[in-house]
Amino acid sequence: MKVAIDPGHGMSNRRRGIYDSGATHFEDGTKYEEAAIALKYGLTLKDVLRAQGHAVFMTRDDPEDHAPVGERARNAKNAGAQVFISLHLNDFDDDTANGLEVLYRGDDDKGLAQKLQDALIAVTNFKDRKIKKRDDLAVLKFDGVAVLIELGFIAHDSNRAVLLNPQKRQEMCEAIANVVLKYFEV
Repeated sequence: MKVAIDPGHGMSNRRRGIYDSGATHFEDGTKYEEAAIALKYGLTLKDVLRAQGHAVFMTRDDPEDHAPVGERARNAKNAGAQVFISLHLNDFDDDTANGLEVLYRGDDDKGLAQKLQDALIAVTNFKDRKIKKRDDLAVLKFDGVAVLIELGFIAHDSNRAVLLNPQKRQEMCEAIANVVLKYFEV
């Protein structure tokens, strides 16, 4: 099976040649960027899946990859991917907003979204923000099963601390891989 991994935002996401950091948060003089954190998760998930013998298509491998958001789903399908996983971090004006949610497009995606939500809540103990149907997102226009995982809130101190922990990142990526592979019985 080939899995498409889409670390959200990055270079040329919305405008060619412009870096889109996604959500940002400043804490004690440090700037945290959604695009950078999502890329670390994407690369870790790629390593987990490849170690289990599965092919992976990355919409972007580094901060300089030109990856227009409107082309990501089509590029993944053209590369032969059967499932599309987009990784993001949430943000809100109120820094107390927290938790994890998985977005999905339609009925074909809902089962995978719920299984991912359950597995990631078990690993992180984050607030369960439930799965949500969103048929308006470009990356979910993939011709096949597609989900967008909002891994947590970048401005929430506890969520961010967990998301920046390399061991927790590994555990979360293993959970994602295990759910995807079991869902497709690979």
